[in-house]
Amino acid sequence: MIALGLEQTAEGIHYRHQLREARAAIAEERAANQHEFATTTEMFRFETKRFQTNLAVLQYLQEHPGAAPDTWPGKINWHSYNTNFSTAAWQTAQHLGVTARMSPADVRQLEQLYFALGVVQASGADRLRAITAARRYMASDADPSRLTGTQLADEIELAQALLISQYRFGSDMRNLHGRYADFTPSPDTNELRAIVHEPPVTEEELRELEGRNH
Repeated sequence: MIALGLEQTAEGIHYRHQLREARAAIAEERAANQHEFATTTEMFRFETKRFQTNLAVLQYLQEHPGAAPDTWPGKINWHSYNTNFSTAAWQTAQHLGVTARMSPADVRQLEQLYFALGVVQASGADRLRAITAARRYMASDADPSRLTGTQLADEIELAQALLISQYRFGSDMRNLHGRYADFTPSPDTNELRAIVHEPPVTEEELRELEGRNH
């Protein structure tokens, strides 16, 4: 009986230690993901301007076939930042069964956060595929001024599709920030609207959006 009691006490100590370690690791992972989110927002803003310039150059070339690069409204650049959120601590806690000793409310909150991070990362992957499609012509010739009229029209459509992917990516980031204010900064509604040439949000629309996120 005493031996059984000691064994149970040892197990209890072990589980509490395991839970403390898991909570600390998840908190550290959250901080790392917050930093990644902030970096992604910074790069999102640079890349939005970059992709808008790419489209402007392609549209200029459509109007001025064969124009020399020094007359273009900017330089073509398809490079982008690849967002990568960490889930290792959360997955380890699940694998070890530590989440069973957390409160249901804590588990639910963490599940929702990691789901939202996954949505943003999936949007980033969709955007990467759009970038790959938009720059495919470079495998034959990096100079877009040598594209045929038909090829150039197709390329303009791909550049437009990329900007729509960029808009969706930023929207998912904004939505995550709306639920988790510690993931900041994020793209705001007006800069997202500007990508698709929509007017700035009105105060009434802003209140409605804030209501959806709370």
